[in-house]
Amino acid sequence: MLLELQLDKQELLTINYFKEIALGFEMGNASNITRKWNAPMKIFLDGIPSSSLINKVEQTVSDINELATDGFLIEIVNKPDLANCYMFFGSASEFIEKFPDAEGQIRSNFALFNVCWDDNNIINKGRIFIDINRPNLTQQKSLILEEITQTLGLGKDSPRYLYSIFYETFSNGGFATEYSIIDKELIRLLYHPDMKVGLGINEVDELLRNILINE
Repeated sequence: MLLELQLDKQELLTINYFKEIALGFEMGNASNITRKWNAPMKIFLDGIPSSSLINKVEQTVSDINELATDGFLIEIVNKPDLANCYMFFGSASEFIEKFPDAEGQIRSNFALFNVCWDDNNIINKGRIFIDINRPNLTQQKSLILEEITQTLGLGKDSPRYLYSIFYETFSNGGFATEYSIIDKELIRLLYHPDMKVGLGINEVDELLRNILINE
């Protein structure tokens, strides 16, 4: 109760949203715990991204790097063998040709992200698909922002906040091309020096309260 009284309404909303977004992933059967990178994410861009889309990737990377304070950062690399995150811009059929295992996920989706993690729940590999044929340019920029962000370990969607990048549907809005304030807070808190991996809902609740109270 004492911790509750020391937090304002927005901080409590942020904690609840973090627990909704940052524990587990929409696809698969991964346990609902925190996961994140502890080494640089090195992204290689493949396919045929326009200069506008490359600029959006660069802006997203810059925004994330400013929010992370635990030593994590994202780099864009120019060779695939230097990368641990592969990002492809093209058609669904082209991506399926490269990654046949993605077919079941991608036919009805404009974008896709997958990540791998080690036994310690540290994310160490990712791949991202952005469809540049079906969605329009605004949608493509929104998808870039969302998929890179979810690859960080913020892996779920929600209907809670219309202008959040994690808004679960494109109907009635939801094409966020910039981070909302609460989106930035989720990234900042996941990549805060005190945030740990492997935390369940009760453990992460307590840790978030302590982080926010002590700031």
